[in-house]
Amino acid sequence: MKKITINSIIIVALLTLTSTFYIFGVVAYPGDGDCSTYHGITYIDVPIISNSEITLDGIPSEDFWSEPTEILLAEIELPGVIPELYSLNISFVRNNEYLYIFCQWEDNSPRDDNPPEQDGIAFCWDIDTVNFSAYYVSDMNTIHMGNGSVDAWRWFYQDIISPGEVHLCVDDCFNEDGWVQGNPEAKNIDVAFTNDSSSYKLEMRRKLNSNEIYDVQFTEKKIYKFNIAVLNNDHDEKHAISWTYALDLRESEQIIWGFNFEMFISSLFILTFVIYIYMIKTKKRY
Repeated sequence: MKKITINSIIIVALLTLTSTFYIFGVVAYPGDGDCSTYHGITYIDVPIISNSEITLDGIPSEDFWSEPTEILLAEIELPGVIPELYSLNISFVRNNEYLYIFCQWEDNSPRDDNPPEQDGIAFCWDIDTVNFSAYYVSDMNTIHMGNGSVDAWRWFYQDIISPGEVHLCVDDCFNEDGWVQGNPEAKNIDVAFTNDSSSYKLEMRRKLNSNEIYDVQFTEKKIYKFNIAVLNNDHDEKHAISWTYALDLRESEQIIWGFNFEMFISSLFILTFVIYIYMIKTKKRY
C-alpha cells in the first residue's frame, strides 16, 4: 500500500507540473502585459559565416539554413478567447557586414495583394525602449514600454514582384508618440521570396550598421529583442504575433544563464498544495 501511495503522489506531481506549464503558455499568448513575465525570453544564437556572397533568392539552398528555430505565434483574439496558434521557422546568420534572415511559414489562404487584404510578415526590433515587450495595448506606440523607439520591418506580398526577385521591404519606426511621420528612414532591407499554395519563404538582408537613427544597429555584443507578426490577408487586425525573442550577439563569457522564476515558484506552490491535499485524503482513509 505504501508503494502505491508514493507512486500515486509522483504521478499527480508530474501531471500538475505539466498542466501548470500548459496553462501558463495558453494564458500568455493573448497578452495582458509584459509577456516575458510569463515565459521569459527565448535567445537565438547568430552564427558567423564567411564573407562569401549569399544568393538572396528566397530559396534555402545554403547549408546554414538547415537548422531553424521554431517561433510560435498566436492570432489576436478578444479577451478571454483562447487564440489559434501558428508556427514559423526562422534562421539568422551574419558576416562582417550583413545580418541575414530566412523564414518560412504556412499560409493556405488565397493570395491577395490589395490593401488591406495582404499577406505579409513584420518584425519589431527594440532600439532603446525601457522595457521592450511584444504586447501592444491599443496602438503601435511605446508608452507602456516606458517610451523609446522600435524599428519596424514590414514585407507584403505583391504579385507584381516575381518570386526570387530582390526588392526592398517597408522600413519604419514608432515611439511613444506612435509612428514617426514622413518615414524618414532610407529603405535598406533587401528581401526575396518564393511561395506555393501552402507557404511563404522569405530571405532578408540588412547591414549590421545602417547609420540611421531610426534603425536598430547590430554593432554591439549584446542581445537584441524583437517579436514577429504574421499577416494573413489583413495587416490591421487579423494577424498572429509572437512573444519576445532576442538575438544573442554576446561573447560566450558574457552569457548568464537563468530561468523563469515566477513560473517556477507558481508551479512549486501548486505542486505542494496538491501533494498536501492528497496526503490528507489518504490519511483519512486509514
